[in-house]
Amino acid sequence: MEIETLIGDVLGVDSNQVSDSLAMKESDRWDSLKHMELIVALEQTFQVELTFDEIVAMRTVGEIRRILGEKGALT
Repeated sequence: MEIETLIGDVLGVDSNQVSDSLAMKESDRWDSLKHMELIVALEQTFQVELTFDEIVAMRTVGEIRRILGEKGALT
């Protein structure tokens, strides 16, 4: 599954609206509860375990992509 599709599904937005610049603080749909739902979905989909620091850092789609890439989860 593509990252944009997963994030779009969790946030309830079209995946075409999901770009690296999409930020938690700028989205009405991306609140703290949705953030935790997103973390669970990312961990399950990409078979990774995220640390507290990584979860806190994941405030933009670009950061999510960077962290998952560092874990070798993105192909």
